[in-house]
Amino acid sequence: MKNNLSQIIIWYKDPQWWAIIVALMLGLGGIFQDKIRRIFLKPKIKVSMKLQSPDCHKIAMRTSRTGQFICDSYYFRFHVENSGNYQMEDVEAIVVVVSKKEANGEYKKVESFLPLNLVWAHYHNVVMPKIQPHLFKHLDFGHITESEFANLQYFGITSTYQIAFQFDMAVIPNHGSHILLPGDYNITIKFAANNLSPVSKKYNFVIADKWDNNEQVMLQKIISIKEIN
Repeated sequence: MKNNLSQIIIWYKDPQWWAIIVALMLGLGGIFQDKIRRIFLKPKIKVSMKLQSPDCHKIAMRTSRTGQFICDSYYFRFHVENSGNYQMEDVEAIVVVVSKKEANGEYKKVESFLPLNLVWAHYHNVVMPKIQPHLFKHLDFGHITESEFANLQYFGITSTYQIAFQFDMAVIPNHGSHILLPGDYNITIKFAANNLSPVSKKYNFVIADKWDNNEQVMLQKIISIKEIN
């Protein structure tokens, strides 16, 4: 009896036992490593837009073949940052709802609007493969031009407005629902990634019917975009 008790007490001195324990721990670590990693390593999305460079600024539009000047435009981009401690993977954004303010002060959903993905600035792709911690990418929201350069007639849009806004989408709808004429809008955009729960953000976007070649005047006095909490 004493011999058995002694063997039990000194088990920890046997290297074979430690080999078994280490093997079990490594096996469990391999099985649950993804779950363990998700507990401590998480991406976190932070979206903002400042009506100033580099998020928003005046850009000359040119033909792709010859570089010939077409017109000036004002581009608007979201600053999409990963403020977490692990990379965001396959990040994308889609405009899901557009509502326009009516004469009675209420916002009415634009039923003709077709929800579509926005594209990433410079890359013009729908999905950004990854955004590392504490880094950011710009996501194109859209651009404003004078109406004569917005090709409104092609989409069957008749307008006497001076300017027009166009979402920068992966696909251009044939009926022109990507075009917003001057007005007061509420816009809902959903951001998502493979390792991030979808995040919906709502913005109030006001476009006054005026064009100004001065970038500061255009971005600070004619256009307004604010996140609605």
